[in-house]
Amino acid sequence: MSDQNVAAVRRLTQEGFVAGKVEVVDDVVAENCVDHDPMPGQGQGREGQRHTCQMVVDGLSNRSTLQDDFVAAGDTVVENWIFQGTHTGDFLGVPATGKQLQVRGIEIWRLADGEIVERWGVVDAGGVMEQLAS
Repeated sequence: MSDQNVAAVRRLTQEGFVAGKVEVVDDVVAENCVDHDPMPGQGQGREGQRHTCQMVVDGLSNRSTLQDDFVAAGDTVVENWIFQGTHTGDFLGVPATGKQLQVRGIEIWRLADGEIVERWGVVDAGGVMEQLAS
């Protein structure tokens, strides 16, 4: 089960956030997913995860992961990532600057029946704002 869970989380990151296929959220996130650490303006459930993915896709172009590591145990996947992109649209409420950004984060995902049902995470939003201000 751990390999299938890692594959679902990897798919969300690589197909959704990196490749911009926001509809992948519908395939891997449960309708009633609980996000214990939502981004500003993000609601709960699948719709909340779709909102965050869409914000990244709309705000950053040339998206890629510099690091995307996974550790799985039982129904839980821990993802440690570094994401980069060019700030070409509104992102975290900041209009496009054209700057290259790197974002770091750690997520803990709990899955049931192949779908993400809970998320805990820390995203270095302060580091992003510092990059945007400089």
